[in-house]
Amino acid sequence: ALFTSSRPLEPSRVRVMSTDFPRTIQSVQALLTGMFPETDDDAQIDIDVRGTNDFFIPDPQPRQSKTQLVLESHLGRQQHLLEKENEMKALACRLTSSLDEYLGDGARGVSFGIGEEKGDDDILQAPLSWAQLSEILVCLHSRDLLPETVTREDVETVSKHVAWKWMESLKHPVLSKAAMWKFATRLLDDAKRCRECNEGPYLCIYSAHDSTLIGLLCILQLEQPAVWPEYASYLKIELIEEEKEKEALWVRFSLNGELLRSKWLTGSDGQPLGMVPLASLVEMIDDDHHLTDEDEKRLFSWKDGVLCKH
Repeated sequence: ALFTSSRPLEPSRVRVMSTDFPRTIQSVQALLTGMFPETDDDAQIDIDVRGTNDFFIPDPQPRQSKTQLVLESHLGRQQHLLEKENEMKALACRLTSSLDEYLGDGARGVSFGIGEEKGDDDILQAPLSWAQLSEILVCLHSRDLLPETVTREDVETVSKHVAWKWMESLKHPVLSKAAMWKFATRLLDDAKRCRECNEGPYLCIYSAHDSTLIGLLCILQLEQPAVWPEYASYLKIELIEEEKEKEALWVRFSLNGELLRSKWLTGSDGQPLGMVPLASLVEMIDDDHHLTDEDEKRLFSWKDGVLCKH
């Protein structure tokens, strides 16, 4: 219902931003070509990549601040995470060994994000990080190039574990906001601009990464998928206006066409809502949060857009 025959989708009604990576730029170029196959040069759509790497990815290098890395390390030492890591270590070692011939000289020195940091002394001895294993295995599997010692079930197990591990860290609001607050704020600002636009609705497209999707699901407190988002996944955020009450604005989310309900707002039946008020979403993103120890001593806090360690 966003674009109709009387108000068609036109290049002038589309705004595009992308991280400054060839694969994300090419992906959104392909999308735009499919949407407007006969567009001439005069109606071309610009892709804005200015500064987006700083806030489109939950784990930019470096991160939003050094304190964010300290917080990630703290959350990564939770007992249930350590126990799970120990349980999965044999699989990580086996898969790393199976991939040895595929790895270049610098493979073990790459940082792969939330909860995956290793000290210099651990890099050569430790298996590849889970996010790195998932990245490599999914690529090989999509091209039918998996080593004989690696099964499809191995790929699925790694994908599920990576999704679980990232979400276990990012679901804490202090970390999710440290990682994704800039992008979430930009999304809401764009939504408000859409509402205020006098020329009718327009479409905002953001071309980013699978880790960006995970980060957004966490900061928006939405239901989360059981596995890591596959290639070409898309998170759709719809701004909906009530016909009878024009000032009542709602937001609805879906991932790859499947509705994602809000975990932070529930209806009268106690079930998560399929749509949330835009005003409530803005308040939730701007809320302050803190992380305490067992003695209720404050360790980290998120206040007024700033992460602090106490």
